[in-house]
Amino acid sequence: MDTTPTGLGKSELDYSTISLENFPERKVWLKTFGCQMNYHDSDRMVAHLKRLNFSQTSDLEEADLVLFNTCAVRDLANNKFYSQLGELKHLKKKKGSDLIIGVGGCVAQTEGKDLIKKYKHLNFAFGPDTMDSINDMVYRTYAGDDKFAINSWDRSSDFSIETKINHGTPQAFVNIIKGCDKYCTYCIVPYTRGRERSRKKDEIVQDVKRLVEYQGIQEVMLLGQNVNSFGKENGENLSELIMDLDQINGLEILRYTTSHPYDVSDQLIEVHGSAKKLSKHLHLPVQSGSDTVLQRMNREYTKEHYLGLLEKLRKSQPEIVISSDIICGFVNETDEEHKETIDLLDRAQFDFIYSYVYSERSKTRASKMDDFLTKEVRKARLHEVQAHQLKIQEKIRKSMEGNTYRVLVEGSNEMKGEKKWKGRTNCNRIIHFKGEMKGHEIDRNLKWHWVDVKCISTTALSCQGELQEIYGRRLQ
Repeated sequence: MDTTPTGLGKSELDYSTISLENFPERKVWLKTFGCQMNYHDSDRMVAHLKRLNFSQTSDLEEADLVLFNTCAVRDLANNKFYSQLGELKHLKKKKGSDLIIGVGGCVAQTEGKDLIKKYKHLNFAFGPDTMDSINDMVYRTYAGDDKFAINSWDRSSDFSIETKINHGTPQAFVNIIKGCDKYCTYCIVPYTRGRERSRKKDEIVQDVKRLVEYQGIQEVMLLGQNVNSFGKENGENLSELIMDLDQINGLEILRYTTSHPYDVSDQLIEVHGSAKKLSKHLHLPVQSGSDTVLQRMNREYTKEHYLGLLEKLRKSQPEIVISSDIICGFVNETDEEHKETIDLLDRAQFDFIYSYVYSERSKTRASKMDDFLTKEVRKARLHEVQAHQLKIQEKIRKSMEGNTYRVLVEGSNEMKGEKKWKGRTNCNRIIHFKGEMKGHEIDRNLKWHWVDVKCISTTALSCQGELQEIYGRRLQ
């Protein structure tokens, strides 16, 4: 089985010199699982495929090319992917060679060769570091090469890309660092994404300026497995990057994810108080409130250190809200260790959390540890954590009532038979509101407009508001 990363003749084609007239119009159906980094990668693949005359479709039946961009971190995403891939054998049988199927992302990095062997209808598999060679792989398949897996690493010293945007929204994900050097004992990311490598700060600034000026981007999310490590190998850092981006005219909101508490510097904390465009929300995964569990996880900080960071952040930016990740039932977690996490929730006062039961990932150190916990215990602890957090959220959200927030409207949905618009506040809370103002219905599409919304009622999981003002698609 060939595992060379570059397809035809082991050399990449230069698609900038190829006319689209050489390729028939085709459709690609793409399903993305997992984190925002995966969605960013999917955008890049769609942009590249345009060079081969592909356009995106949401109709699986009309697809000429089916791609999965996979996640190896969560069981739910994994199970959904395997189920959908298996079901595709029927469509492949129906369409034959007119349908090409490829699997990319983290699952393909670790299991690509096995996938090719197991699923006879799968044409190729490729890891995250070869996303930008998608055209080579597709062209190679159409040229008659078949059943190959590519999971090599990009070992060049520089990490340089140009952000690709296809969705026509004023929001953009911008990758600033890839890989992770932390090797938390439960995490497979270093084995699927490789070691940390950062883009150069000036390249990112120019990239964002281009997005703002030529593509109307107003909100940017900086991405990385550990964004706080950005720039170390180049003598740069995230704080300086944020302050440079803060100067870009037309950029309204700047966010970043995901952070590792060990790498939150005092300089970065100060930036949260001084950068005018930086969101007043920070997602800072803690994973557990027990120091002994954190040691087993190899997280490199203690509970008190983490709480000290929150205190500093709230002093620097009094309006900041903090969200986090919690893993319930890590290997051999005791009742006392679990109670320490409940205590952390009370002391941290998170705005919201993402919580999960621990799920073993092969190749990680945690997978080699003896473990006496049952699924039932893990699920019970998850339910306790979630119920406790909801009580905290209900009190926190109550304080929003009566306040007015400026939001970028992201779309609408039906709620109890009513059409309601929704937008995200600067501090990353979603508010739902009707398309009426001062008793009059607004007969216009508000999507991607800036509006002021007054929060009138809240629950632990939702905020309802009243439309106060419409500013249009750009703030003046």
